[in-house]
Amino acid sequence: QEFFIYTPITICSLLHLFIVLTSITQPSGTAPLAEFADVFDPSGNPQNAMMGMMKYPNFVTEEWSHVLTWDLFVGRWIWLDGLKRGIFTAHSVLLCNLIGPPGLLLHFATCLVTGKGLAVDDVAEAEGEEG
Repeated sequence: QEFFIYTPITICSLLHLFIVLTSITQPSGTAPLAEFADVFDPSGNPQNAMMGMMKYPNFVTEEWSHVLTWDLFVGRWIWLDGLKRGIFTAHSVLLCNLIGPPGLLLHFATCLVTGKGLAVDDVAEAEGEEG
C-alpha cells in the first residue's frame, strides 16, 4: 500500500524522464543550452528567453509534463492534508491543477481562515513523539 501512494507521482515522473531522454537523443531535440541559460539570467530578459524556448516542441512537452507532475504532487498533498485535518480542499485542489502555486496559497489561506493553522511537518512531529 505504501507504493500505491506514490504510484501517480512515480508514473508522471517516469513519463517526464522519458520525454527528456527522448528529446536529448533527437537531432535539435532540445533547446540550445545558451537559450536555456538566458531564462535564468536576471540581467537579461528571462521572460523573452522563456517565450523563445516555447518554439521548441520538445521543450513544451517537457515543461507540460514537469508542471503536470508538480500539480499532481502538490494537489495530492493539499487533499491529504485536508482529509487529515478536516479542511475543505476542493477549491484549492482545483486551482492547483489549473494554475499551480496559487492553489497551494489558497489552501494555506483556507487553513488559516478555518482556524486550523498551517500544516506541521509530519517528520518533525513524529521525531518529537519518539523523543
